[in-house]
Amino acid sequence: MVWGIAPAPVMVIGQAPGLSDLRGARMYLGPAARKLFGWLTEAGFAPEDIGKVVYMTALTKCFPGRLPGKSTDRAPSPRELRNCRPWLDAQMALVQPKLIILFGKMAIDKFLPRMLLTEAIGHAFPAPGVTYVPLPHSSGASTWLNDAGNRALLAEAIERIREERLRVLEIAPIGDHPKERPS
Repeated sequence: MVWGIAPAPVMVIGQAPGLSDLRGARMYLGPAARKLFGWLTEAGFAPEDIGKVVYMTALTKCFPGRLPGKSTDRAPSPRELRNCRPWLDAQMALVQPKLIILFGKMAIDKFLPRMLLTEAIGHAFPAPGVTYVPLPHSSGASTWLNDAGNRALLAEAIERIREERLRVLEIAPIGDHPKERPS
């Protein structure tokens, strides 16, 4: 399950499709997605950029199911992550993103050295041909954003995404060019 066209300059990689995605037959339909889209809007993306400029995917392509006896989604197992990795690698080769937004700790850990969220969020991590910007997961199950210091780190992350958006889309900052997109 994905949402977008290739190539695209920006890719969001989350953990896995959720129950809302499964029911709606498209990625990023639940409450956590609405918060993510708000953050992307704060970073300067327009709603119509999603699926065109921003390719949406996840580490795994199938809904992993609910936790037994719970109303929350189960995290993909290491085996599920391994099984889906070739599909993600193929997507990345087709999409050719210059900016990858890692949405949640599981996605962050797959692409960056292991570190605490407080060490990752708010920073950009350049690599050959791509820059990674991590975001916390916006799920209601996560309490990480309850801390004011962590919300400040989120604001820094949104600013890093804004800066990278300008770079990868080759948009001159306002005041530097008479038009937003140079011709």
